[in-house]
Amino acid sequence: MQEFDRFMEVVRELRKKCPWDSVQTHESLKPYLMEEAGEVLEGIDHLNAEGDSQNLCEELGDVLFQVALHSVIAEEEGLFTIKDVISGVESKMKFRHPKIFSPDDAEAVSLSWDELKARERQKKSE
Repeated sequence: MQEFDRFMEVVRELRKKCPWDSVQTHESLKPYLMEEAGEVLEGIDHLNAEGDSQNLCEELGDVLFQVALHSVIAEEEGLFTIKDVISGVESKMKFRHPKIFSPDDAEAVSLSWDELKARERQKKSE
């Protein structure tokens, strides 16, 4: 996905050169993430009421920017990268949807969502 790689380079460039972006921390960005998430909810309302898909698309982009910026900050701190975020959520979704990704695993397929989440928590604590 060349678009995503270019986008991440834009985020890294902003982090290096923009006076505002360069000083942000996970903590300082918390209110903006909350604000952007709220604007996504409003975008969904606009989509439902007015068929305005452009607004929702734009607001999802703003949330994506927040995820990218937090990931770049974490990368600078040696904590994790955007690839780790993507890999982690991919694994989580596959684990939580065994009917789709592991249909031959009868035991996993028989588990409820809550049981799958409990197993996930148990694996994390081991």
